Amino acid sequence: MFGLVVTWIHVAAAMFWIGGMLFFSIIVIPSLNNNISREIRKDLIRRLGRRFRVLGWIAFVMIFITGMIRFSHMGLSLEGSGDALKIKLILVFLMVLLTLLHDFILRLKSYAPFGMALGPNTGLKIVRFMARLNLLVGLLIVLAAVFFVRGF
Repeated sequence: MFGLVVTWIHVAAAMFWIGGMLFFSIIVIPSLNNNISREIRKDLIRRLGRRFRVLGWIAFVMIFITGMIRFSHMGLSLEGSGDALKIKLILVFLMVLLTLLHDFILRLKSYAPFGMALGPNTGLKIVRFMARLNLLVGLLIVLAAVFFVRGF
């Protein structure tokens, strides 16, 4: 029963993280059309991003903790677990790096001198690209998890 609860928390936290990124990129951003002033749009995106960032990192910590518990509880080892788990762990590492880069470096630099030096909106375009790339990596993690659970 313990393993089932831990797996449920792991999957729920992953759904929150990936689902939040999907919602933000597919619903929120496209919904902020040109009828809204640029300042209001920037403020809204900043507020939503800040709120999601905090909850997203909490979800990630839960994913990490429950992943470690599952790894230990199932008696897994990297040598005997197949390629899917190794690929998933590499993708998780990549996603963490991309998220750190997006949240704490590029996002801040997209607004001021860095963004201005690159030209109008270039810093913002880089941040958007990183967010989309991160979402793609997240979806690939889900695919690798399915392969792992199915024994590949």
